[in-house]
Amino acid sequence: MDPAETNTPAKASFTITADGTDAAFCTHLTRTRSKKDDYTPPGITGGEGTLTYQGYRLTMSLEKGEC
Repeated sequence: MDPAETNTPAKASFTITADGTDAAFCTHLTRTRSKKDDYTPPGITGGEGTLTYQGYRLTMSLEKGEC
């Protein structure tokens, strides 16, 4: 797997190959902030917590050939 030089924290592409074949596939991953998927665990006393973990959605697409 070879990452593209233009990858960012929000978008990344990888060329995937395997020994014994000349086939290559380009995988594109996109990370999108999703506020509705945020998670706030309960506080130590069982009430509302004070720390919220940000939620993200991942999408993937695949194309035949190198990136």
